[in-house]
Amino acid sequence: MPPSPPPADRAALGREKLAARAHRASSLRRRVVAGALASFALAWGVIAFNGPMGVTTDTTTTASTQAATSSTEDATTEDSTTDDSSAAEVTTAQL
Repeated sequence: MPPSPPPADRAALGREKLAARAHRASSLRRRVVAGALASFALAWGVIAFNGPMGVTTDTTTTASTQAATSSTEDATTEDSTTDDSSAAEVTTAQL
């Protein structure tokens, strides 16, 4: 004897359960996508505000380099002659 179809009540109940499950899965997917997009946007905002991680700023290096360069230029200016055309390279023998 072939199996009898389920009563109409059970079929309707099954369809409702499947529809509810599909709705929960869809809702969960939307929340996951929204959370991922929000965290991505937040990360980009932090990077735009602070700059990339691991990159040091050159302000201290530039300041110390400029100070060393200016003190070297001052010492060179004091030791050099007034005529720039007669300036020659200083060798270790001349020091």
